Amino acid sequence: MLFQAGVLASLIVGAGMFSLPHVFVRAGLAYGFAALVFFTWVSGSINSRYAAIIDKDGTDNRFAGYAKKHLGQKGYISALVFALGGIAFTLAVYVALAPSFFSLVFPSIPGAASALIFWIAGTAIAFLGTKRGSAASLIVFLMMMAIIVFFGIIALAKGDTGNIASAALLDPKNLLLPFGPLLFSLSGRSALSSIREGYKEKDYSLFKFRKAIRLGTIIPATVYAAFVVITIALSGKGVTPDAVTGLTLLPAWGLIATGILGLLAILDSYALLGMEFTSIILKDAKAPKAISYALFAAIPPAIYFIGSGDFLTLVGITGGIFLAAESIMVVLMGRKAFGGKFSDIPLIAAFVLGIIYEVSGFFR
Repeated sequence: MLFQAGVLASLIVGAGMFSLPHVFVRAGLAYGFAALVFFTWVSGSINSRYAAIIDKDGTDNRFAGYAKKHLGQKGYISALVFALGGIAFTLAVYVALAPSFFSLVFPSIPGAASALIFWIAGTAIAFLGTKRGSAASLIVFLMMMAIIVFFGIIALAKGDTGNIASAALLDPKNLLLPFGPLLFSLSGRSALSSIREGYKEKDYSLFKFRKAIRLGTIIPATVYAAFVVITIALSGKGVTPDAVTGLTLLPAWGLIATGILGLLAILDSYALLGMEFTSIILKDAKAPKAISYALFAAIPPAIYFIGSGDFLTLVGITGGIFLAAESIMVVLMGRKAFGGKFSDIPLIAAFVLGIIYEVSGFFR
């Protein structure tokens, strides 16, 4: 159970973490922590329901397959659109975050150029890479933990607690701002089928699986809370949208180390997600390999370069629209499979509210 929880936590912790300090400061730190608690419950509930769907089905289906079984052909098509759209925008998030880490190591390289270099490297690794699973994810997770521990040590020695106090005030205009970033940062639904397959049958039960899910969701939330506080304390001139470029209280060598570790972490995640993207197109959409590879290569940079390329905007869209829509589908599948629950109402209401907020952002 502990191993499965660790694998889930390692797969959840990723690029979304770097959006949270700025979002929490804008909304109010105390409110941000309350939202973190709420969305930890939301993500845990969605993951638990999806685990029950996997358990009941007993096949090697994935999200689109379960949607087809419980919601019909329209559900299948919607699942494909949301799953592929969510991964494509997540890949674009990594492209948008890469220049921040590049700037810590190679400050003379322009942002667009560093995004292009990252995209080429990530795409090449995905095309050439072999299948990697929990070991690679755990390595990425350990890199993230190394960054946070390093930040924490420096924060204890040099951090400005006044920054934390000034960030505590609630801003009513930004009450819904944390929705997309938190849902994005705590999302782990796509990893659950693989984690379930990793159990030996004699060690498996739905009860154990759900316990691992709860722990594997709480661990990232705890990590995020620590990261937010540490980042605010180390951001002498204010928290930046990407968290890392505002860490003015870090020594120069610490910034370089952070840039290198961050790049390695997001590069591996980009390649793994890319392989998942092509796999969905090949297996679920039944498209030729050449088309799946071409779409993977073209869509993420198109989203980045044609759109704003703004890290926070992309995180909000990915979590607040695509992952929220996926989560609604999980609730609907659960209702078909097991009947309704009282918590369906607040869950669906929260997702719909978040979608409306993110969509309305296009007109603000």
